[in-house]
Amino acid sequence: MGSSIVVPIPMGEDVIAENTGTYQLPPWIYPPGEFWPIDQVNYVALPAIGSNAAVVSFQVPPGHNGIILSYANNFVGGGWTEGSGAVTWQITRDQAAIDGYDLITASLGSPANPVRHPSGFRIFENQLIQLVVFNVSVVVAGQLSGGRLAGWYYPKMYEDQNITTM
Repeated sequence: MGSSIVVPIPMGEDVIAENTGTYQLPPWIYPPGEFWPIDQVNYVALPAIGSNAAVVSFQVPPGHNGIILSYANNFVGGGWTEGSGAVTWQITRDQAAIDGYDLITASLGSPANPVRHPSGFRIFENQLIQLVVFNVSVVVAGQLSGGRLAGWYYPKMYEDQNITTM
């Protein structure tokens, strides 16, 4: 068997085979050997009415992009009804909500058992990624909000260098 050279994937192509017998899927679908796992879990005290708090917060490292495939948010304590809107969450990139994750009114799994997204959402070099809880109207009495974001980072060299971030 000969050695093979890893070639970055041009945007829009799913597999590269250039007579090497080696197939490479996009790094946001299948992690390359140089991937780093992301598994951020945290709980914070419920903030005061009208306030918010970052439950999970991290920055994508330089030279890397990534994907979040699993997520969770939950409420621990009394005074809140699932789906009521009295407490909401959002998942953000650089403090802008990710499409579909702006006004979450229910628990999406728990940090111990997160939901797996069917395709995930991509994250890019140096972006600040956060799961934020908003207390709309719950009287604070020791409640907690938990969260988890999980996936992987991969070196940017596996992507089209002209990609624009979302």
